[in-house]
Amino acid sequence: MKCDLQSKFNELYEAKPKYLAYSPGRVDLMGSHTDYNHGYVVTMPINLEIECAFTPNETGVVELYSCDFNTTIKIDTKTGEMVEGDDWGKYVSAVAKVLIDEGHVLKAFKGAFCSTIPVGSGLSSSAALEATVMAMLAHVSGFDIDKKNMALLSQRAENVYVGVNCGILDQYSVIFGERHKAIKLDCRELTHTQVSWPNDLMVAICNTNKPRTLHGSEYDNRRAQCEEAVAEFAKIDKSITHLRDVSIEFFHANKGVLSEGAAKRAQFIIEENDRTHELEEALTNGDYPLLKDVFNRSFEGARDLFEIANDTMGQMYTAMSTAPGVVASRQAGAGFGGCMVSLVYKDKLEEFKKGVFNTYKELTGIECIIYGVKTATGTHIEPCAQEVLEN
Repeated sequence: MKCDLQSKFNELYEAKPKYLAYSPGRVDLMGSHTDYNHGYVVTMPINLEIECAFTPNETGVVELYSCDFNTTIKIDTKTGEMVEGDDWGKYVSAVAKVLIDEGHVLKAFKGAFCSTIPVGSGLSSSAALEATVMAMLAHVSGFDIDKKNMALLSQRAENVYVGVNCGILDQYSVIFGERHKAIKLDCRELTHTQVSWPNDLMVAICNTNKPRTLHGSEYDNRRAQCEEAVAEFAKIDKSITHLRDVSIEFFHANKGVLSEGAAKRAQFIIEENDRTHELEEALTNGDYPLLKDVFNRSFEGARDLFEIANDTMGQMYTAMSTAPGVVASRQAGAGFGGCMVSLVYKDKLEEFKKGVFNTYKELTGIECIIYGVKTATGTHIEPCAQEVLEN
Protein backbone atom coordinates (compact mmCIF):
# COMPACT_ATOMS: atom_id res chain seq x y z
CA MET A 1 0.00 0.00 0.00
CA LYS A 2 2.73 2.43 1.00
CA CYS A 3 4.58 2.64 -2.34
CA ASP A 4 1.37 2.83 -4.37
CA LEU A 5 0.05 5.62 -2.15
CA GLN A 6 3.23 7.64 -2.48
CA SER A 7 3.16 7.15 -6.25
CA LYS A 8 -0.42 8.45 -6.29
CA PHE A 9 0.66 11.49 -4.29
CA ASN A 10 3.42 12.16 -6.83
CA GLU A 11 0.94 11.81 -9.68
CA LEU A 12 -1.52 14.23 -8.08
CA TYR A 13 0.85 16.90 -6.84
CA GLU A 14 4.05 16.37 -8.88
CA ALA A 15 5.98 16.15 -5.64
CA LYS A 16 7.03 13.62 -3.04
CA PRO A 17 5.22 13.43 0.32
CA LYS A 18 7.19 14.19 3.46
CA TYR A 19 5.15 12.20 5.97
CA LEU A 20 2.87 9.21 6.38
CA ALA A 21 0.02 9.22 8.91
CA TYR A 22 -1.75 6.09 10.10
CA SER A 23 -4.82 5.19 12.14
CA PRO A 24 -6.20 1.68 12.68
CA GLY A 25 -9.77 0.55 12.65
CA ARG A 26 -11.13 -1.14 15.73
CA VAL A 27 -13.48 -3.92 16.69
CA ASP A 28 -15.16 -4.10 20.07
CA LEU A 29 -15.00 -7.49 21.74
CA MET A 30 -17.45 -6.62 24.50
CA GLY A 31 -19.39 -3.54 25.52
CA SER A 32 -21.92 -2.63 22.82
CA HIS A 33 -23.36 0.84 23.60
CA THR A 34 -21.78 0.91 27.06
CA ASP A 35 -19.49 3.83 26.20
CA TYR A 36 -22.06 6.63 26.36
CA ASN A 37 -23.46 4.98 29.49
CA HIS A 38 -20.07 5.61 31.18
CA GLY A 39 -19.37 1.88 31.35
CA TYR A 40 -16.51 -0.35 30.25
CA VAL A 41 -15.60 -1.65 26.80
CA VAL A 42 -13.11 -4.29 25.71
CA THR A 43 -11.89 -3.16 22.30
CA MET A 44 -9.12 -4.11 19.89
CA PRO A 45 -7.38 -1.79 17.41
CA ILE A 46 -6.89 -3.77 14.19
CA ASN A 47 -4.56 -3.76 11.21
CA LEU A 48 -7.26 -2.60 8.81
CA GLU A 49 -6.21 1.03 8.62
CA ILE A 50 -6.14 4.43 7.01
CA GLU A 51 -2.80 5.52 5.59
CA CYS A 52 -2.23 9.07 4.37
CA ALA A 53 0.77 10.54 2.55
CA PHE A 54 1.01 14.29 3.10
CA THR A 55 3.19 17.37 3.03
CA PRO A 56 2.63 20.92 4.37
CA ASN A 57 1.62 23.71 2.01
CA GLU A 58 1.23 27.48 2.36
CA THR A 59 -2.03 27.98 0.46
CA GLY A 60 -4.35 28.17 3.47
CA VAL A 61 -6.41 25.34 1.97
CA VAL A 62 -6.18 21.67 2.94
CA GLU A 63 -6.35 19.53 -0.18
CA LEU A 64 -7.00 15.84 0.47
CA TYR A 65 -7.58 13.09 -2.08
CA SER A 66 -9.28 9.75 -1.36
CA CYS A 67 -8.00 6.84 -3.42
CA ASP A 68 -11.08 4.84 -2.42
CA PHE A 69 -13.66 7.39 -3.57
CA ASN A 70 -11.47 8.97 -6.29
CA THR A 71 -12.47 12.44 -5.12
CA THR A 72 -10.70 15.46 -3.63
CA ILE A 73 -11.93 17.79 -0.90
CA LYS A 74 -10.64 21.24 0.01
CA ILE A 75 -10.96 22.85 3.46
CA ASP A 76 -10.40 26.52 4.33
CA THR A 77 -8.03 26.54 7.32
CA LYS A 78 -9.43 29.86 8.63
CA THR A 79 -13.04 28.71 8.89
CA GLY A 80 -12.88 24.93 8.64
CA GLU A 81 -15.52 25.06 5.91
CA MET A 82 -15.36 22.68 2.97
CA VAL A 83 -14.98 24.81 -0.14
CA GLU A 84 -14.93 21.87 -2.53
CA GLY A 85 -15.58 18.20 -2.16
CA ASP A 86 -17.49 15.04 -1.45
CA ASP A 87 -19.63 13.78 1.44
CA TRP A 88 -16.68 12.19 3.31
CA GLY A 89 -15.14 15.66 3.55
CA LYS A 90 -17.60 16.55 6.33
CA TYR A 91 -15.40 14.57 8.75
CA VAL A 92 -12.31 16.55 7.72
CA SER A 93 -14.21 19.82 8.02
CA ALA A 94 -15.54 18.82 11.45
CA VAL A 95 -12.03 18.18 12.78
CA ALA A 96 -10.78 21.51 11.47
CA LYS A 97 -13.70 23.32 13.09
CA VAL A 98 -13.19 21.84 16.57
CA LEU A 99 -9.50 22.73 16.45
CA ILE A 100 -10.39 26.29 15.45
CA ASP A 101 -12.93 26.35 18.30
CA GLU A 102 -10.05 25.46 20.64
CA GLY A 103 -8.14 28.53 19.46
CA HIS A 104 -5.63 26.80 17.22
CA VAL A 105 -4.37 28.57 14.11
CA LEU A 106 -4.32 25.95 11.39
CA LYS A 107 -1.89 25.55 8.56
CA ALA A 108 -2.61 23.56 5.44
CA PHE A 109 -1.37 20.36 3.87
CA LYS A 110 -1.94 18.41 0.71
CA GLY A 111 -2.38 14.69 0.98
CA ALA A 112 -3.72 11.44 -0.41
CA PHE A 113 -5.10 8.57 1.61
CA CYS A 114 -6.37 5.07 1.15
CA SER A 115 -8.16 2.79 3.59
CA THR A 116 -8.61 -0.92 4.13
CA ILE A 117 -11.38 -0.27 6.70
CA PRO A 118 -14.73 -1.09 5.08
CA VAL A 119 -17.01 1.96 5.17
CA GLY A 120 -20.28 1.44 7.04
CA SER A 121 -19.07 -1.79 8.62
CA GLY A 122 -18.92 -0.75 12.28
CA LEU A 123 -15.10 -0.83 12.34
CA SER A 124 -14.62 2.92 12.98
CA SER A 125 -13.67 4.16 9.54
CA SER A 126 -14.92 7.66 10.41
CA ALA A 127 -13.05 7.78 13.73
CA ALA A 128 -9.86 6.63 12.00
CA LEU A 129 -10.22 9.41 9.42
CA GLU A 130 -10.90 12.01 12.11
CA ALA A 131 -7.89 10.96 14.18
CA THR A 132 -5.61 10.90 11.14
CA VAL A 133 -6.69 14.36 10.01
CA MET A 134 -6.32 15.79 13.53
CA ALA A 135 -2.80 14.38 13.83
CA MET A 136 -1.83 15.84 10.44
CA LEU A 137 -3.30 19.28 11.19
CA ALA A 138 -1.52 19.42 14.55
CA HIS A 139 1.74 18.30 12.93
CA VAL A 140 1.80 20.87 10.12
CA SER A 141 0.43 23.65 12.37
CA GLY A 142 3.10 23.16 15.03
CA PHE A 143 1.07 22.30 18.12
CA ASP A 144 0.78 19.16 20.24
CA ILE A 145 -2.38 17.36 21.34
CA ASP A 146 -2.16 14.62 23.94
CA LYS A 147 -3.93 11.37 23.11
CA LYS A 148 -6.83 11.81 25.51
CA ASN A 149 -7.61 15.31 24.25
CA MET A 150 -7.31 14.10 20.66
CA ALA A 151 -9.94 11.44 21.38
CA LEU A 152 -12.27 13.94 23.07
CA LEU A 153 -11.93 16.50 20.29
CA SER A 154 -12.51 13.86 17.61
CA GLN A 155 -15.65 12.78 19.44
CA ARG A 156 -16.82 16.39 19.67
CA ALA A 157 -16.22 16.83 15.94
CA GLU A 158 -18.54 13.94 15.18
CA ASN A 159 -21.14 14.98 17.77
CA VAL A 160 -21.31 18.69 16.94
CA TYR A 161 -20.39 19.03 13.29
CA VAL A 162 -21.25 15.65 11.74
CA GLY A 163 -24.39 15.15 13.80
CA VAL A 164 -23.76 11.64 15.15
CA ASN A 165 -24.23 11.43 18.93
CA CYS A 166 -21.49 8.82 19.39
CA GLY A 167 -19.61 7.97 22.57
CA ILE A 168 -15.84 8.00 23.06
CA LEU A 169 -15.14 4.35 22.20
CA ASP A 170 -14.20 4.60 18.53
CA GLN A 171 -11.91 7.60 18.83
CA TYR A 172 -10.17 6.37 21.98
CA SER A 173 -9.58 2.91 20.52
CA VAL A 174 -7.96 4.03 17.27
CA ILE A 175 -5.72 6.55 19.04
CA PHE A 176 -4.52 4.45 22.02
CA GLY A 177 -3.93 1.12 20.24
CA GLU A 178 -0.93 -1.08 21.05
CA ARG A 179 0.35 -4.22 19.36
CA HIS A 180 -0.43 -7.60 20.98
CA LYS A 181 -2.98 -6.07 23.36
CA ALA A 182 -6.68 -5.49 23.64
CA ILE A 183 -7.86 -2.43 25.56
CA LYS A 184 -10.30 -2.40 28.47
CA LEU A 185 -11.56 1.17 28.46
CA ASP A 186 -13.20 2.88 31.43
CA CYS A 187 -15.46 5.33 29.61
CA ARG A 188 -16.13 7.43 32.71
CA GLU A 189 -12.56 7.98 33.84
CA LEU A 190 -11.10 7.79 30.31
CA THR A 191 -8.41 5.40 31.47
CA HIS A 192 -7.62 1.93 30.24
CA THR A 193 -5.80 -1.27 31.03
CA GLN A 194 -4.08 -3.53 28.54
CA VAL A 195 -5.44 -7.06 28.19
CA SER A 196 -2.99 -9.70 26.95
CA TRP A 197 -4.02 -11.52 23.80
CA PRO A 198 -3.88 -15.37 23.69
CA ASN A 199 -1.19 -16.63 21.32
CA ASP A 200 -3.35 -19.28 19.68
CA LEU A 201 -6.34 -17.05 18.84
CA MET A 202 -7.00 -14.41 16.25
CA VAL A 203 -10.00 -12.28 15.41
CA ALA A 204 -12.09 -12.93 12.32
CA ILE A 205 -14.27 -10.03 11.22
CA CYS A 206 -17.20 -11.15 9.11
CA ASN A 207 -18.71 -8.42 6.95
CA THR A 208 -22.39 -9.10 6.25
CA ASN A 209 -22.15 -6.79 3.22
CA LYS A 210 -25.19 -5.00 4.58
CA PRO A 211 -23.77 -1.56 5.49
CA ARG A 212 -25.14 0.25 8.52
CA THR A 213 -25.87 3.97 8.78
CA LEU A 214 -25.77 5.60 12.20
CA HIS A 215 -27.04 9.01 11.14
CA GLY A 216 -30.82 8.86 11.02
CA SER A 217 -30.85 5.29 12.36
CA GLU A 218 -32.11 3.82 15.61
CA TYR A 219 -28.81 4.66 17.36
CA ASP A 220 -30.07 7.94 18.82
CA ASN A 221 -33.31 6.27 19.93
CA ARG A 222 -31.38 3.67 21.92
CA ARG A 223 -29.33 6.37 23.59
CA ALA A 224 -32.46 8.35 24.50
CA GLN A 225 -34.04 5.26 26.07
CA CYS A 226 -30.93 4.72 28.21
CA GLU A 227 -31.15 8.34 29.35
CA GLU A 228 -34.84 7.85 30.12
CA ALA A 229 -33.98 4.91 32.39
CA VAL A 230 -31.32 6.93 34.20
CA ALA A 231 -33.75 9.81 34.78
CA GLU A 232 -36.31 7.47 36.37
CA PHE A 233 -33.76 5.60 38.50
CA ALA A 234 -32.24 8.90 39.68
CA LYS A 235 -35.58 9.75 41.28
CA ILE A 236 -35.02 6.73 43.53
CA ASP A 237 -31.26 7.14 44.05
CA LYS A 238 -29.78 10.58 43.34
CA SER A 239 -26.26 9.13 43.03
CA ILE A 240 -27.24 7.51 39.71
CA THR A 241 -26.07 9.61 36.78
CA HIS A 242 -25.53 6.88 34.17
CA LEU A 243 -26.46 3.22 33.78
CA ARG A 244 -22.96 2.31 34.94
CA ASP A 245 -24.15 3.26 38.43
CA VAL A 246 -26.99 0.72 38.41
CA SER A 247 -26.46 -2.83 39.68
CA ILE A 248 -28.48 -5.68 38.24
CA GLU A 249 -30.07 -6.16 41.69
CA PHE A 250 -31.21 -2.51 41.78
CA PHE A 251 -32.53 -2.84 38.25
CA HIS A 252 -34.71 -5.86 39.00
CA ALA A 253 -36.01 -4.29 42.20
CA ASN A 254 -37.02 -1.04 40.48
CA LYS A 255 -37.60 -1.79 36.79
CA GLY A 256 -41.34 -1.27 37.24
CA VAL A 257 -40.86 2.50 37.02
CA LEU A 258 -39.58 2.19 33.43
CA SER A 259 -41.35 1.91 30.12
CA GLU A 260 -40.98 -1.47 28.45
CA GLY A 261 -38.47 -0.12 25.93
CA ALA A 262 -36.32 1.67 28.50
CA ALA A 263 -36.33 -1.40 30.75
CA LYS A 264 -35.06 -3.66 27.98
CA ARG A 265 -32.31 -1.21 26.99
CA ALA A 266 -31.21 -0.69 30.60
CA GLN A 267 -31.06 -4.41 31.36
CA PHE A 268 -28.84 -5.02 28.35
CA ILE A 269 -26.42 -2.22 29.24
CA ILE A 270 -26.11 -3.29 32.88
CA GLU A 271 -25.50 -6.93 31.94
CA GLU A 272 -23.19 -6.00 29.06
CA ASN A 273 -21.09 -3.86 31.37
CA ASP A 274 -20.69 -6.84 33.73
CA ARG A 275 -19.70 -9.00 30.76
CA THR A 276 -16.68 -6.78 30.03
CA HIS A 277 -15.18 -7.85 33.37
CA GLU A 278 -15.95 -11.49 32.61
CA LEU A 279 -14.25 -11.21 29.22
CA GLU A 280 -11.11 -9.69 30.72
CA GLU A 281 -10.98 -12.61 33.15
CA ALA A 282 -11.53 -15.16 30.38
CA LEU A 283 -8.80 -13.71 28.14
CA THR A 284 -6.34 -13.39 31.00
CA ASN A 285 -6.90 -16.96 32.19
CA GLY A 286 -7.35 -18.58 28.79
CA ASP A 287 -10.84 -19.75 29.79
CA TYR A 288 -12.34 -20.49 26.36
CA PRO A 289 -15.65 -21.98 27.60
CA LEU A 290 -16.25 -18.70 29.45
CA LEU A 291 -15.30 -16.75 26.30
CA LYS A 292 -17.97 -18.60 24.35
CA ASP A 293 -20.59 -18.14 27.05
CA VAL A 294 -19.94 -14.41 27.43
CA PHE A 295 -20.04 -13.82 23.67
CA ASN A 296 -23.26 -15.83 23.30
CA ARG A 297 -25.00 -13.89 26.07
CA SER A 298 -23.90 -10.61 24.53
CA PHE A 299 -25.40 -11.45 21.14
CA GLU A 300 -28.62 -12.74 22.67
CA GLY A 301 -28.96 -9.52 24.65
CA ALA A 302 -28.21 -7.39 21.59
CA ARG A 303 -30.91 -9.27 19.69
CA ASP A 304 -33.62 -9.55 22.34
CA LEU A 305 -33.09 -6.59 24.69
CA PHE A 306 -31.25 -3.83 22.83
CA GLU A 307 -32.72 -4.94 19.50
CA ILE A 308 -29.77 -3.99 17.32
CA ALA A 309 -29.35 -7.38 15.63
CA ASN A 310 -31.27 -7.52 12.36
CA ASP A 311 -32.08 -10.68 10.39
CA THR A 312 -28.86 -10.52 8.39
CA MET A 313 -26.82 -10.38 11.58
CA GLY A 314 -28.73 -13.37 12.94
CA GLN A 315 -27.91 -15.35 9.81
CA MET A 316 -24.25 -14.38 10.07
CA TYR A 317 -24.23 -15.39 13.74
CA THR A 318 -25.51 -18.84 12.74
CA ALA A 319 -22.83 -19.15 10.06
CA MET A 320 -20.02 -18.09 12.40
CA SER A 321 -21.14 -20.17 15.37
CA THR A 322 -21.23 -23.40 13.34
CA ALA A 323 -17.97 -22.91 11.41
CA PRO A 324 -14.83 -25.01 12.09
CA GLY A 325 -12.30 -23.54 14.53
CA VAL A 326 -14.63 -21.01 16.15
CA VAL A 327 -14.31 -20.26 19.87
CA ALA A 328 -16.87 -17.47 20.26
CA SER A 329 -19.00 -15.11 18.12
CA ARG A 330 -20.99 -11.90 18.62
CA GLN A 331 -21.94 -8.54 17.09
CA ALA A 332 -19.40 -5.79 16.44
CA GLY A 333 -19.82 -2.05 16.69
CA ALA A 334 -23.21 -0.46 17.21
CA GLY A 335 -25.14 -3.17 15.40
CA PHE A 336 -27.84 -2.52 12.78
CA GLY A 337 -25.83 -4.45 10.17
CA GLY A 338 -22.21 -4.13 9.17
CA CYS A 339 -19.65 -6.53 10.63
CA MET A 340 -19.63 -9.25 13.26
CA VAL A 341 -16.72 -10.82 15.08
CA SER A 342 -15.46 -14.28 16.01
CA LEU A 343 -12.51 -15.51 18.01
CA VAL A 344 -10.92 -18.32 16.02
CA TYR A 345 -7.99 -20.70 16.44
CA LYS A 346 -5.18 -19.39 14.23
CA ASP A 347 -4.54 -22.73 12.56
CA LYS A 348 -8.23 -23.08 11.66
CA LEU A 349 -8.77 -19.63 10.14
CA GLU A 350 -9.02 -20.74 6.51
CA GLU A 351 -11.44 -23.55 7.38
CA PHE A 352 -13.49 -21.07 9.40
CA LYS A 353 -13.62 -18.58 6.53
CA LYS A 354 -14.73 -21.23 4.06
CA GLY A 355 -17.42 -22.52 6.41
CA VAL A 356 -18.82 -19.05 7.15
CA PHE A 357 -18.79 -18.02 3.49
CA ASN A 358 -20.68 -21.09 2.33
CA THR A 359 -23.27 -21.16 5.13
CA TYR A 360 -23.98 -17.42 4.97
CA LYS A 361 -24.39 -17.53 1.19
CA GLU A 362 -26.74 -20.49 1.52
CA LEU A 363 -28.83 -18.62 4.12
CA THR A 364 -28.90 -15.19 2.46
CA GLY A 365 -27.69 -15.43 -1.12
CA ILE A 366 -25.04 -12.83 -0.19
CA GLU A 367 -21.30 -13.36 -0.55
CA CYS A 368 -19.70 -12.08 2.64
CA ILE A 369 -16.14 -10.86 3.19
CA ILE A 370 -14.08 -12.24 6.08
CA TYR A 371 -10.93 -10.61 7.44
CA GLY A 372 -8.42 -12.25 9.74
CA VAL A 373 -6.97 -9.34 11.72
CA LYS A 374 -4.22 -8.63 14.22
CA THR A 375 -3.75 -5.96 16.86
CA ALA A 376 -2.34 -2.63 15.68
CA THR A 377 -0.62 0.54 16.86
CA GLY A 378 -2.77 3.65 17.31
CA THR A 379 -2.67 6.93 15.37
CA HIS A 380 0.87 8.02 14.54
CA ILE A 381 2.98 9.88 11.97
CA GLU A 382 6.24 8.77 10.39
CA PRO A 383 8.62 10.57 8.02
CA CYS A 384 8.73 9.09 4.55
CA ALA A 385 11.91 7.06 4.19
CA GLN A 386 14.06 8.54 1.43
CA GLU A 387 15.04 5.14 0.12
CA VAL A 388 11.37 4.21 -0.28
CA LEU A 389 10.61 7.43 -2.12
CA GLU A 390 13.43 6.92 -4.58
CA ASN A 391 12.46 3.34 -5.53
